Amino acid sequence: MNKKFSIIVFSVFVFLASCRGGDNSESNASNGGNTESKSVPTGSLNEERTFANNVWNSQTPEVFEINITDSNAFYSIEFTVAIDTAVYRYETVPFYADIYTPDGAHRHLTPEFPIKQYGRWKGEMRDGYRVITKQLYEYFPFSKSGKQRIEVKQATSQYDLEGIHAFAINIKKADLDFEKMRNDR
Repeated sequence: MNKKFSIIVFSVFVFLASCRGGDNSESNASNGGNTESKSVPTGSLNEERTFANNVWNSQTPEVFEINITDSNAFYSIEFTVAIDTAVYRYETVPFYADIYTPDGAHRHLTPEFPIKQYGRWKGEMRDGYRVITKQLYEYFPFSKSGKQRIEVKQATSQYDLEGIHAFAINIKKADLDFEKMRNDR
């Protein structure tokens, strides 16, 4: 069976198995992050958050909203982080994301985001920070159309995660090339 097709089927199965009711309350941002209110983008999202003093607080989620108009499509989710390498001490960026759908369903995602390989930093230096981008999900399904709320939190045991200058999330419809998928078999 084609590898990409298997990944899509597996993603759909995991998604359906993980849907459950969740808390739909709004959260407050108080960690000094850049959390200005923006209109809800339709079908795609590209937003950045910066942190005062390069510190990401564990108690306050960064909240993003996206208006999904096509729940039959798959979406690509990409994450970019800017790190102060003189201060940051981990091999990965430990975080998780909670997605709340319009009907209150909740999905909890814990993606892997390694920032070093064999002890060497990935990414490139820009404006004094190591900037690393990774596609977390190539074919991510949203179960319902409408406004989705995405809450991202750092997941260390530390109250403040030092060395994170900023992160960005980019969500867009995935390009499904069925002909290529068929030829990959």
